[in-house]
Amino acid sequence: MKWALALLLLILVACAPSPRAPPAIPVPAQQPPQVIAQEEVVSPPQDLPPRQVVSEAEPGTPLEPSGYEIDPYTQLGCETLLTAEEFASPCGKQAADIVVTYRIGTRNCFVNVKDRASERLTAGVTLTGYKDADTAEAEFDRRLKVLKVGADDSVGERAYTSPVKLADREEMEFLRNQFIVEGGTDTRLCSMDGLLAVMRVVDSRIK
Repeated sequence: MKWALALLLLILVACAPSPRAPPAIPVPAQQPPQVIAQEEVVSPPQDLPPRQVVSEAEPGTPLEPSGYEIDPYTQLGCETLLTAEEFASPCGKQAADIVVTYRIGTRNCFVNVKDRASERLTAGVTLTGYKDADTAEAEFDRRLKVLKVGADDSVGERAYTSPVKLADREEMEFLRNQFIVEGGTDTRLCSMDGLLAVMRVVDSRIK
């Protein structure tokens, strides 16, 4: 009987379920710390062309060969020969009604004058430079002979009024140093007396 009881016990123990171990909690694997590398990109130095520095004191290369000829603009300043106010005053006009523009050539300086309200009414002064005073005087004398006129001292060293008379137009020329200056005006814009006063202003710039 004892052996039967022991056998039954052995069978019960063998058939009993074994105790379960608690479920394992997964442990996250430790990863090495992430390192963010910032790469500094440095551009290689570039060979830049040297910067050109232009000095205002250095004259530019002339567009036209001048030879012995002078450039009145560089010596006098074409824009300083006559202003709108200086033309308007002796001509009985308002400076606001007068438009003065300037243009230069190889040997010439041109001052153009217009009436703002009527651009057909024009006047102008042309200054031409020569090699020296003797050359300018010889050219002035040649013109006197061609035109068969005499000179006076109304302005400059010598001056004359053009004998060729055009409708509503007066013209005159004078000599000063190495320059010959020609002036003309529509008489509806400025009288002959006014033109003479204007030419004296120009003469004062080149004495």
